[in-house]
Amino acid sequence: MLKYLFISIFFLATTQESELKKQKLTEYLTMSVSTDLRPMSQQELSAKFLGAKIPDAALTDEQSAIEFTVTGSPTFWQENDVALLKDFYDASIPSLFKDIKFEKKEMVMINDKEFIAYQFDGTPAVETGDRIPEKRFTYILYTIHRNGLVTISFSCPPYLKSKWKPIAEKMFETIKFR
Repeated sequence: MLKYLFISIFFLATTQESELKKQKLTEYLTMSVSTDLRPMSQQELSAKFLGAKIPDAALTDEQSAIEFTVTGSPTFWQENDVALLKDFYDASIPSLFKDIKFEKKEMVMINDKEFIAYQFDGTPAVETGDRIPEKRFTYILYTIHRNGLVTISFSCPPYLKSKWKPIAEKMFETIKFR
């Protein structure tokens, strides 16, 4: 009997819906974020983004399996170039990932802002390093805001996809720019 009680508690704990809380993630972006996510430590940032631009906001879960980032960078693209930018990313994403299975590859409107949205399963194409990259579910949004390219990215391992994909979708629906 006690065994079934523990199994029930474990099942409820793993299937409990994550709560979203509105947060100001950067000077330019506010959105509701899962309360199961926390800011990455400096050590985590250094390990995950070695040699790359450090994101403006980076969150993870307690096991460091989830990666949620917001990155802004100057660009020559204009806000009315988002559709053209999609062609660029349609061509470049396959060079960044192997074994890609796209679920979504389209233009979307979120709170009156146009985004390029990609959802896919794939393995990062890492050339160097001592770790073998793992397959991940990835949801990326790209947009232009005030002459800057903004990339909002969520990824998790396949075993967490069924739990986190709907949470990420709800989070992304709340994006608001300043």
